[in-house]
Amino acid sequence: MKIRIERDQLADGIAWAARALPARPAVPVLAGLRLDAAGERLAISAYDYELAADVAVAADVREPGNVLVPGRLLAEISRALPRRQPVEITTDETKARLACAGSYFALPLLPTADYPSTPRIPDLAGAVTAADFAEAVAQVAVAAGQDESVPVLTSIRVHMADGALVLAATDRYRLAVRRLPWHPTAANDVARTALVRAKVLADVVKNLGAGEDVRLALDAAADRRELIGLAGGGRHATSRLLSGQFPKYERLFANETTAVATVETTPLIEALRRVSLVLDRSTPIRLAFRAGSLKIEAGTDDEAEAAESVAATLEGAPISVAFKPSHLLDGLTALRSETTRIVLSTPTTPTVLTDTNNPEDPDYRYLLMPMRVVA
Repeated sequence: MKIRIERDQLADGIAWAARALPARPAVPVLAGLRLDAAGERLAISAYDYELAADVAVAADVREPGNVLVPGRLLAEISRALPRRQPVEITTDETKARLACAGSYFALPLLPTADYPSTPRIPDLAGAVTAADFAEAVAQVAVAAGQDESVPVLTSIRVHMADGALVLAATDRYRLAVRRLPWHPTAANDVARTALVRAKVLADVVKNLGAGEDVRLALDAAADRRELIGLAGGGRHATSRLLSGQFPKYERLFANETTAVATVETTPLIEALRRVSLVLDRSTPIRLAFRAGSLKIEAGTDDEAEAAESVAATLEGAPISVAFKPSHLLDGLTALRSETTRIVLSTPTTPTVLTDTNNPEDPDYRYLLMPMRVVA
């Protein structure tokens, strides 16, 4: 193989594919990045049995070929090469050689014969606006769990039906749900649901690159549904799905509403961060909703204390409730709205945060469980 390629295109392509490199490869060849040069393109790919990532970038291919190169080392080298300079890549039977602006590297090749076949791409299901999808994934990912012993709670539930794409994630203590327009490939398409690792989906979507749409691929037949595919901006990825039953969550939004508060989001976030300074990670922050104001309190007489009030409107009876500060801040930050609507029921039942654009049927809902305060 012999090619000439711009350093920036090479580094960007390698950085994208390298996200599929495993931290601890099950077999040595999985630590490699596959380079396939043909026509006027260099295809760069990686696969670790759970995630596959590939991209094709423009290149001057003088001799076609395909090789497997140590991935993390190649990624470090490509980042370190001088920007906006051409890179010459040549290979023989044992090594890949890179030359760029006076720099020279020779990397040993890995055996391509031992490299596993990449997975079959699922059926194309439809498309969604790239910017909206990236925002939606980020909004729900904050509620996903970190406990790998309960894989379902580390996932984002992706549901495609009736012209809408609905994403949901929960760690038992909070729940985030986001709805956005969906453009299926066929009218009256069947509903499809998948559980995707939240960390994987968030990372892939954030780095898919510029483009108007993200195409999602998911088999229509449930018995064939093992992978989800994503494509956008010339980049592609497939991820193995998680199995299990995602919690049925709609009933959690059915509590009787006793009060609704409206408050400016940024002043509330800033006040929460200040008052939280006196708390440790397991101590709740207390919110007292009254007509015209919201008082935020933390600490006790025996320890450090803090309090601050912010302006708020209240419809309904006054109520006091306590939350884990980080969970509350995550939800307020994820809203990305100038004003927050806080729907309250009782001090021991879930509270729901939404924006004020469509209060009766919001596209984004963040539900969190209160914490009990010991008197």
